[in-house]
Amino acid sequence: MHLFAPLPDRPEFKIDGTDHDDAVLVAWVEGATVEEWLESERTGVVTVSMRVKWWWRRTRRVLR
Repeated sequence: MHLFAPLPDRPEFKIDGTDHDDAVLVAWVEGATVEEWLESERTGVVTVSMRVKWWWRRTRRVLR
């Protein structure tokens, strides 16, 4: 029996040195999905609603 249950939204990726691995990790740390993170990197636009959503995802992990 584990002392702490694994987080259901933890990143799952193979470490093979690609840029996608970095995007997965950075997106997870920021609280975004990979698609949201890549879109914000591509456009350079991060809206307030995106920030609130990402903040909530990060906070929810901490509150568990």
